[in-house]
Amino acid sequence: MRVRSRRNKQQGFAVIMTALTMLVTIPLVGLAIDVSILYMIHGKLQQAVDAAALAGAQALSGGGVATTEAAQDSAAQAAAATFFHANLQSGYWGISNVQWATPTVDSTSIPNYRTVTTSATVSAPLYFLRILGQNSSTIAASSQAGRRDVLLMLVLDRSSSMLDYPFQGSTPCAWMIQDATQFLTYFAPGRDMVGLVVFGSAVFTYAPTTTFTTPDSDGHTVASLIGSIGCGGNTNTDEAMYQAYNQITTVNAATRANVIVLMTDGRPNGFTGNYSSPTNLIKNVNCTVSGQLKGEVEQWAGGPYPTGETAGLSVETTTSVTSSGDGTAPPNTSGCAMDSNIAYAPPTDLTQMPATDIHSNSITGQYSLNNPNTPYNSSACTLNLSSPQQIEICSVNAVDNMGITIRQNAALQPTIYSIALEGNAPNDPPDTLLLRKLANDPTMQNDPSATAQLYWSQQNPGQTVGYFADAPNAGQLSAAFNSIAERIVVRLAR
Repeated sequence: MRVRSRRNKQQGFAVIMTALTMLVTIPLVGLAIDVSILYMIHGKLQQAVDAAALAGAQALSGGGVATTEAAQDSAAQAAAATFFHANLQSGYWGISNVQWATPTVDSTSIPNYRTVTTSATVSAPLYFLRILGQNSSTIAASSQAGRRDVLLMLVLDRSSSMLDYPFQGSTPCAWMIQDATQFLTYFAPGRDMVGLVVFGSAVFTYAPTTTFTTPDSDGHTVASLIGSIGCGGNTNTDEAMYQAYNQITTVNAATRANVIVLMTDGRPNGFTGNYSSPTNLIKNVNCTVSGQLKGEVEQWAGGPYPTGETAGLSVETTTSVTSSGDGTAPPNTSGCAMDSNIAYAPPTDLTQMPATDIHSNSITGQYSLNNPNTPYNSSACTLNLSSPQQIEICSVNAVDNMGITIRQNAALQPTIYSIALEGNAPNDPPDTLLLRKLANDPTMQNDPSATAQLYWSQQNPGQTVGYFADAPNAGQLSAAFNSIAERIVVRLAR
């Protein structure tokens, strides 16, 4: 009897303890469920206001249509509202009383910087906590995205290879014209400054302006100039990058995002040098030079081969967007063989390349070619004018050093974005390592092909970091341009 009595007492105690435990555990479980639901709703709400802020900031350009600040602000508010409601569906986890505040656009607090601030609240249902008389909880979220006004120099390659290998019935040149024009719609007239550099052998430059969609005194807009591009000539990338950088330093706008976007389909194969000094660079005694003899030396072999045809000098700049300037001798060449045919210059008029380009960038360096037809080699620039391969190596070094000069400008902090259009020049394709290095893109460290040139293709810490986009064919140029546009000016800063 005593044993049975003890067991009954133990069972009774267990029932009491279980009941007491449930009194504590069930509310805790209920609280955990309610808190989890509130957490999910808050995450969804935050995602919606973030998307709205980003969409609003991106829409400040008004799609290239809204030319007044008020119209751009309205476009931003409309885009923000659309994205908010698209990302937060009515009834999500039982939410109600969605309060969406009209976004605030601030264009004055910081020079050349605009922000879009979004906020919203919702009533989230409670389930287990209703036993305490609480049926819902108010959840709030806010976000801010900033868009810095841009000084953009768009640098487009119009070399002769842009006419080769049509894609879906159109030349790469035509695809570039179409997609570069569309790229302009990401930028805001009246706020952003947009300029243009187009390069083949010679370089055409159009100074940046906030009225880039309004015809100038000659009837030109940036879009109309892009539409008039005629492709042909060599690839004087070094001079093109200098001209773009020169426009940025001339404007000298430290409060703007100073940006160079370079699109090219091949490796640099020419650069502009001064052949008047030292005087031993001219070997033709009949070549009477009145003033500075400068121009672009070119490889005409169709690829970076050790031997083949070279030429020079060509003029380094042109006032025509429809002509590359290919084959046009520079002034001050009276008595020179190049005066009648620039193909005569390397063997007849000149002894070797100068050690720098006309902008004091060294053409020597550690670059070695990366091409299936010309494997990696340790050949440095030897200043040999008669070797297409040497001209190309020296030209790449000039561009590389020009890029370093641009990126290390601490006052203006120019950022380089680069696009490789592949498939047009199979014998001399764009060097993605070079383009990654120009952009100072961290992804170049993850490229397996960088192993053989790791000493050359290192990222430069302390210099501006851009972005490299690859277009495997002309049909993917638009995606490359868009990926860069999305990275240039809009930043989330909640």
